[in-house]
Amino acid sequence: MVKDRNALDLEELLEHDLQDAGIRVIMDLVAQHSWWVSTKVYREIQVVYPRTRRKKGITEKRGQIVNGIRFWDNQPASYAFWMALGKDRKNVSNFYVCHIYEESVWDPNHFTNLANLTAFPKCLQSLSEWNPVREVLKYHSFKVFGYEGPKSIEPPCPKYYPLIWRHHGDLSLKEFESVIVRLKEQKARRPQFKSFEEIVEATNYHE
Repeated sequence: MVKDRNALDLEELLEHDLQDAGIRVIMDLVAQHSWWVSTKVYREIQVVYPRTRRKKGITEKRGQIVNGIRFWDNQPASYAFWMALGKDRKNVSNFYVCHIYEESVWDPNHFTNLANLTAFPKCLQSLSEWNPVREVLKYHSFKVFGYEGPKSIEPPCPKYYPLIWRHHGDLSLKEFESVIVRLKEQKARRPQFKSFEEIVEATNYHE
């Protein structure tokens, strides 16, 4: 349904009513409860599954291959993200792995780019789709990883940028070395995120 260009925008009303103090509280909440990979890991590997992207619309099917690219839901991105944090995603619940740049999910160079991914508790996931929060996430990814998204445009520093971000996957040296070995092996051997074992795992997968 096409919206009237003068339609009431409830998000604009919320942003207006929150004003400075309210928005700062929300941004601090985002910073305290979003999860990010280690910068040391990102320096070693950026895109984990370079021949994958999210399926688009109803005509594309999960598992379909076009020009060497295999279509998925969010499985490769989620799998790569938690592996980069040195965690088994089966031991993490009530989360949602979000892409920071909206249309990046259809670009194999960005779909599993670790700087384009962050995890939220499910109850906060919808905040990542609100433009003020998305702008903060884009700038944080640029500031930490130097990541500029699919269009290679440096994001501006938003007015409300938190100083404290709690969860940036710090790893011991042993954990770091193990994570890098696993990530590089995945990229080399399973660029389409497909193996006999994953057929069963992806079929039974839930966020």
